[in-house]
Amino acid sequence: MTPSRQDFPGIMLWGAPTLEPSTWNEPVSTPNRIVAEPWSVSTIRFKSTATGVWDFHTHREHELLWSAGGTVTLEASEHLWMVPPMLGIWIPAGTAHRVRSDDGAVIFATYLTPDRIDTDWDSIVGIPMTGALREVLLHNENNAMPDLKRLRLQQVAIDLIHPVQAASLDIPLPRTPDLLSIAQQIIADPADDRTTSEWARTIGVSGRTLMRRFQADTGTTLTQWRILVRVRVALIEIAAGKPVVAVARGLGYANPGTFIDLFRQVIGHTPAAYFRSFSPVMKPHQNGTKPARVTR
Repeated sequence: MTPSRQDFPGIMLWGAPTLEPSTWNEPVSTPNRIVAEPWSVSTIRFKSTATGVWDFHTHREHELLWSAGGTVTLEASEHLWMVPPMLGIWIPAGTAHRVRSDDGAVIFATYLTPDRIDTDWDSIVGIPMTGALREVLLHNENNAMPDLKRLRLQQVAIDLIHPVQAASLDIPLPRTPDLLSIAQQIIADPADDRTTSEWARTIGVSGRTLMRRFQADTGTTLTQWRILVRVRVALIEIAAGKPVVAVARGLGYANPGTFIDLFRQVIGHTPAAYFRSFSPVMKPHQNGTKPARVTR
């Protein structure tokens, strides 16, 4: 039976809080400032030369995490978010989070001083990385200018930040170590087609027990959860320019039509219709220099 949208309780809307407020990490104070006075915005650029993880940490500033390509994921409060090129992720100040990137990913972390920014949200949300927002942030990072001009430019950047109201994926992670191990293996190889019973044998339980425990931990079955992971990968790869047919086959679907149907069931649109809903993403400047920390 083809799954329906109601079968995927992990689906959320970007721009809306993805967890009940009581389940979020309480903000914590951190001693070090990233954005120096009197500035409001500062951006750091990273390029991964190998798969890497920034383990759980917090910032006293808000963070806007965005990318220019490659696979980047954010983990916070036992949930997993992707960072596709057309969307950034807003991480409120004091929220404990972990970031993972694959070899070749280009990552930008824009930090914003909390007491100079008035937002209508206090949770992790998606931010559309429009061409205008990217160019303003990169101009602030890469160019010298008088102080008053920089302050005006940074205010423009802040004014361009708005949550997006488009469907995307928020994937709940299992809490127990053995189930989390299975989840991490699926994330590492989404095309793995082992059945629930086969996965169950790897941790010494029955298929029925695994199905019950996985649903209790995540709110979805293992089969449904794997589909969410595959669609997450597809969103990143299609955004990077990979053809839908190649993406489908890489995820284990011999028939691209089957994949497109699943994508539509999860996201609510076909891949083509989904990506038409976003403005074209402008590529960041490439100057061949080593990324540097900016503290304007």
